[in-house]
Formats: sequence, C-alpha cells, structure tokens
Amino acid sequence: MEKQIKNNKPLPWDEVEKAIFKEIEWLRGAIIPSPFEKDFCTNCTLRQIAILMMLGKIKAKDISSTTNSFWGGEKMNIKKPHGATWHFEMMKTIGGHFKSLGFEVKIEPTLAWGRADLGIYKKGTSPLFVEVGTVSLPKLLRNLKTMHEKSTILLVPQEDHVIEFTINETDIKYRQ
Repeated sequence: MEKQIKNNKPLPWDEVEKAIFKEIEWLRGAIIPSPFEKDFCTNCTLRQIAILMMLGKIKAKDISSTTNSFWGGEKMNIKKPHGATWHFEMMKTIGGHFKSLGFEVKIEPTLAWGRADLGIYKKGTSPLFVEVGTVSLPKLLRNLKTMHEKSTILLVPQEDHVIEFTINETDIKYRQ
C-alpha cells in the first residue's frame, strides 16, 4: 500500500480507509496514552499518526523480547509496573545501557514540543529520544511531524516491548 501511495497511483478510498484503520488499531494496542490529557480527540490523533506512517513520512517498528530485557540484563523485578519507581528504574536502566555503549545520555532533553524522558546521542548517529511508560499523544504527533529527519522516538511501554518511530520526512525544513 505504501508503495502505491508513493507512486501516486490512485487507490480506492475504501482500501485506504481499511489500511488507516488497521494502523490505528495497532497504535491503540501498542501505545499507552497519558491518562492526564483529556482535551483532544484520541482517534483523530492516532489517525494523523497512521496517515504519516502510510505516507512513509515516519517508519514504525513494534519490537518485543520474550527472553529478557532489551537493556543488557535480566528483567527487573518491580512489583508495581508503571508507577514512579518503575519509571525511574527504567530510565536509569536504559540510560546505563546506552552509556555502556559509549553514548551520551541526557535526562529530559527538549523536543520540538515538550521533553522526552531521555536523549541518547553519539557523534555520527541520529539522535534517539526515549519516552518511558505512558506518552502524550498530541506531543508525540507534533514531534513526529516537526523533528529533524532521521531522528528516532523510542516508546518503552513495557520493559520487554518498544515501539520505534523513525522520522523519514518532516513537514518543517531546517536551514543548514
């Protein structure tokens, strides 16, 4: 479907809507939205993200691990996931993992809109911004539309599950 859209071949509207709906359902099952935001249309926001994916402006990967944590160690044994302790321990674990690989790790770097939990940087590589646990859907959409091309936003809803969004094309062009 993505190839047909990029080649400007007309598609029947019902095929396009089915494909968008499929992506919305995947996003709805993969992302844990922040419970603190109430004044926006969740379905509208997910639809906009799905359209960016369909157009190839962003690439999304859903990655799960069945063996252990992605972060170079055993699974953490925290009794209450998604609480303040879990969030802090996940940030510490993820940051430590990237530091051990020679990356610079910044806590709460500024994004185009808002802040990420972690910023991961290394000369010669694209920046990686990590959101642990829940995420603001409007913030995610705005950043996917406006951040530098080749930036990556990594959502970590669970210790053994990540969603990687790579920005292929942005709506805003920056001067060099």
